[in-house]
Amino acid sequence: MNIEAYKTDVKTKEDARFIVALLQFVISDCIMNFDLDDSNHILRIETNREIKEMVYGVFNKQGFYCQKL
Repeated sequence: MNIEAYKTDVKTKEDARFIVALLQFVISDCIMNFDLDDSNHILRIETNREIKEMVYGVFNKQGFYCQKL
């Protein structure tokens, strides 16, 4: 299992819950959470496969920014 981290512009718990719900619909076999207290609003995802493009797609479609760290 690998942990991927993404820098995001998600600022509220509501938006974070919304993004996680969408991501879990698309990538159901991963464990994910936001650290909104971090200055980069980090999204961490535990996965064992390549998911970067799916994550970017969900963020872009919803008008949010993310960048894999």
